[in-house]
Amino acid sequence: MNKHGGFYGRQGVVDYSVNINPLGVSDNIRQAIISSIDNICKYPDIGGNAAKEAISKHLNTDVDNIIMGNGASELIYLFARAIQPKKVLIIEPTFNEYRRAFTLAGSEIYSYVLDNNNDFTFDMDAFSNKVEEIKPDVVVLCNPNNPTGKYIGIDLIGKLVDIVKQENSFLFIDESFVEFTGNEPIGSAIGYEWILSLRSMTKYYAVPGLRIGYAVSNIKVIEMMEKYKEPWTMNTFALDIVPKVIEDREFHEKANRWVSEEREYMYDALKKVEVLEVYKSYSNFFLCKLKYFSGNKLNEELLKDDMFVRVCDDFVSLNDRFVRIALKGREDNFKLVSRLVRV
Repeated sequence: MNKHGGFYGRQGVVDYSVNINPLGVSDNIRQAIISSIDNICKYPDIGGNAAKEAISKHLNTDVDNIIMGNGASELIYLFARAIQPKKVLIIEPTFNEYRRAFTLAGSEIYSYVLDNNNDFTFDMDAFSNKVEEIKPDVVVLCNPNNPTGKYIGIDLIGKLVDIVKQENSFLFIDESFVEFTGNEPIGSAIGYEWILSLRSMTKYYAVPGLRIGYAVSNIKVIEMMEKYKEPWTMNTFALDIVPKVIEDREFHEKANRWVSEEREYMYDALKKVEVLEVYKSYSNFFLCKLKYFSGNKLNEELLKDDMFVRVCDDFVSLNDRFVRIALKGREDNFKLVSRLVRV
């Protein structure tokens, strides 16, 4: 079974492997769930139409371009199962469920690996050569990327799409962390003819227990996914909160301001820790490379003070010297950095 953040279960441990918004659940979400309690005895809307209408308005796209899912994970597997691409090129290191989903769908998996010694910089010429060589049916990009935190802006994405189009390929782009960058989803700017934009409400809205995700693409792709989708995969509470929170500008402004400030603080603090190298991030977590010992050894020390980080040894091209550290509140962030200094 693949590892994910939040897999350490000892009570009282501050788990820095969990990369959800530390501000927690908003008042709007709490109120929406309370207001929906009487709907628990009814079947949920099988198509999630009210939720899709809200997303459609938010993204200024047609309802028919949207599909709802039980978290982004369901949609990753659904896309792979529905499209069944022969060749898939994954930009790595990245979330390992892509590889698993497409492998189960019978796809041949290829990697375009970004070099940690070059700050995981995206080389467009090298990528273009790789696409021309492999001629993949689908290219997979996580943006911002998990676990590196790197983000490719709209100009480079436009060039990437042009490369994909030249080989008649298709871009699957996971934007589950895009809200943390303060930027709009890529698809809103360049359209969905050649891409699928995957979104998760788990991370930004801190609701992993509700399982809410959606994807936006061209109608043909969405129809293929709907054909393979099981019924009743989403619950009433998940669907009911979408219209109430997606336009919650007060929460968005508060969260974006806080994440930006805390990310800068944490990056500067981690740079001063002698035992590690920290990579600049555009999301709510940092990838760090340990200089003298493994992540498992680090966790042995951190657990003495009820702390825990994500060891990244299951990501392509990374090993147990790499760890991912999620943003927490200022007090917890300070405690972790103070403990790292003493390792």
